[in-house]
Amino acid sequence: MIGVAFTGALRDFVRPGRIVTWLLIAVVVGIVGRIWVGFQPGQELATYGQVVEVLVFRVLALAAAIFGMQVLAAEVEQKTIVYLLTRSIPRPSLLIGRSLASFAAVLGASWAAWLAAGLGVLGPRAFQTPGFWWDAVVILLGVLAYGTLFIFVSLVLNKAMIYCLLFAFGWETFVPNMPGDLYYLSIYPYLKSIAGHAEIEREAKGMMDVLAGQVTGMGVPVAASWAVLLGLVVVLGGLGVWWFGQREYVPREDVE
Repeated sequence: MIGVAFTGALRDFVRPGRIVTWLLIAVVVGIVGRIWVGFQPGQELATYGQVVEVLVFRVLALAAAIFGMQVLAAEVEQKTIVYLLTRSIPRPSLLIGRSLASFAAVLGASWAAWLAAGLGVLGPRAFQTPGFWWDAVVILLGVLAYGTLFIFVSLVLNKAMIYCLLFAFGWETFVPNMPGDLYYLSIYPYLKSIAGHAEIEREAKGMMDVLAGQVTGMGVPVAASWAVLLGLVVVLGGLGVWWFGQREYVPREDVE
């Protein structure tokens, strides 16, 4: 049953027009990376890490928000949720299958941006850089974390897209630069910790440092980062399945 829900949703998520859009975004990431590394002579690896943190992680969050809304919220918007729930697929299988399809689409978009960042900054030698391949694993973890969070938000809140985009581009940008415990209420610092990128060495912090969350110098232990993100996926994933199984859905405006 999960496979049926997965394949049906994936066909919709990876339509040619959407693939072209995300490939164009990846090309932009590569071009920006190529330009940015020109301003950081001798610091190619650190520049690559910053491009991943500033651009690729945000492409990941954007894709997770967009595709996460397509899991069920779009069905509510289009007033087809009632027909979807009358199928023979159990609700948990329906949610899990469509969520996995969303994760696959987000992963494809994110990996495209990651490859473009590596080639744009490091060129072909990116494939010989161990840290480059590790980022593929970090991105997968980010897909699960952001995707699970945004899907859960779409299940419990109206106008979920607004909240998800505010979180992805507002909260995730400014909170990592704030002192105090708010730093730990963001997904980005944990991904940054697990990625372990080197930081660009310079005397004054610039805009890219702000976007990369490198102002306060705070950090999270790698083991704790793994525990927090995996725990988030398990807890919110379980809560989402429970919520969807218990709630009676009616058509509502939920996607911008």
